[in-house]
Formats: sequence, C-alpha cells, structure tokens
Amino acid sequence: METLLEAFSVYQRAQNLADTTIRNRESIVRSFGRRVATPLLDVGTRELRQYIGRAGVTAGTRRTERGALIAFYACMVADGYLHSNPAEGLPVVRVPKGQPRPFSAEQVAVMLESGAYRRTRAMIMLGYHQGFRVSQIARVRGDDIDLAERTFSTVSKGGKPGLLPLHPEVAELALEMPRTGWWFPARDGSDRPIRGSSVTDLITKAIRRSGITDPRLTPHSLRHGFGSGLVEQGVDIRVVQELMLHEDLSTTQIYTQVSRKRKHEGIQALPPVRPPARSGRRIAA
Repeated sequence: METLLEAFSVYQRAQNLADTTIRNRESIVRSFGRRVATPLLDVGTRELRQYIGRAGVTAGTRRTERGALIAFYACMVADGYLHSNPAEGLPVVRVPKGQPRPFSAEQVAVMLESGAYRRTRAMIMLGYHQGFRVSQIARVRGDDIDLAERTFSTVSKGGKPGLLPLHPEVAELALEMPRTGWWFPARDGSDRPIRGSSVTDLITKAIRRSGITDPRLTPHSLRHGFGSGLVEQGVDIRVVQELMLHEDLSTTQIYTQVSRKRKHEGIQALPPVRPPARSGRRIAA
C-alpha cells in the first residue's frame, strides 16, 4: 500500500493539488484498504460501491470518498498498475443543497470576550473577517499582508492562490502580530505552521467556553458568517464569490438564502388587520 500511496502523492503533486487535499485523499484510501479483504489493485466496482454505500455515512462524505477513490485508481491506470479504473463505475452521489450555518456578529463577540488567548482570538478574527478556512488560518504569514496596499495573499482550497482586500479589523490585528514568518508556528520549534486540525481544536474550545451550544456551529461557521454577513449587507453575489475564492458561483449562492432575521422582519412588515372582538350578528328571536 505504501508504494501505491507514494505514487498517488506524486501524481497529485504533479497536478499542483494542495497538501491538505493530498493528505485527506490518502487517509480515505488507507481507510478503504483496511476495510476490504481484497488487495487494492484487485478491487472491483462492487467492493467500491459497497464501501461508498455503507450505512451511517453522510452524503457529503460519500461524495468526497468517491472523488478520492476515482482519483486514486486514475493514478493507478496512469502509472500502468491497472488497465481500467474500477471506480469510474460508481454512481454519482446526490448531495442535498447545503444550508449555511453562520455565527452571528454577536456570537463572535462573545467568543472573543470569553477568555480566549491572543492567538485563538486572532484565528477567530481571520475566520470571521476574512472568511478563511482553518487550513488558510494555519498558514498565515506576516509577509502575506501588505498594509500599504491593504491586501492579503492566501492559498485557498485546491491550492488556488488569491489576493484579497484586507479587512480593517485584520489590518489592526496585523500590527500586533509578526510582520514576517508564521503567525501560528508549530510548537516543536521547526519552521512549520500548526496544522489546520489544531486551529479547529482551539476555536472549538473557544466556542464551548463562550457557552454557545448549537451543535451546528463549528469553526467553519465563521466562514459561513463571513459569507452570510456580506450578503445581508447587500454585497453583490459575484463580489462575495471572489472574496471567498469560490470556483463556482453555485457554491456561493447558498448564502443568498433568506436568513431567519430577515424572515421575522418581513412578516412584521405586513400591515395587521385585526378581527373584531365579536361577530356583530344578531341572534334571531
């Protein structure tokens, strides 16, 4: 398996895929390899379908696993290990349209004031004011920020580079953070940033400490708060797409769904028509 996974890693790096994507796909292939009795190169479409279709898995996970396995076996064909890709026969996974699960500005304020340490507060600010994913937050460098031009360089999902406008609150934050090098270096003293999973853990602790108990709210919900907040303020959806570095506009459009607050405001705007206390009808003698 190790030889095949190394070949898969090289195949993906040649496509310039992000390290996070490569690691996630490797984890999926490893899990699949441990669950099937058949060697990876002898697996057929039936075993793959049984794995993808196992009980207790969300539609989003099925889709992600399907994509990883199709890519893995495409690599095996490209490198001459196989003549055909057994994963190509997997059915398309239908995933329900996503619903944003955003933090409100008030909840973000509570998190920032809940006793979180400075670097955790900085992570929360980056998630909410710049719309960064945890992987982006983990890899922020002081060199990425140009205070004169008010820009922020980042690399988004799939290794997509972006040059974004700097939010004023993050510009203020940058004055307190390292001007060069990693904002969140690994604790082992090496010249590496912390992992995205560490960012997730730290922000999750801040959520719990603040007393927020909604199970739908996760560190990624800060990014949802960013997208939803922009739409609420009337920012054009194409601008929101660019700010979130979405490849497809349809991904951004989940934020155009009407919020609960606007629904309440809408129904309150309807002029009331009150019924009389009595019918006014006379009872015949």
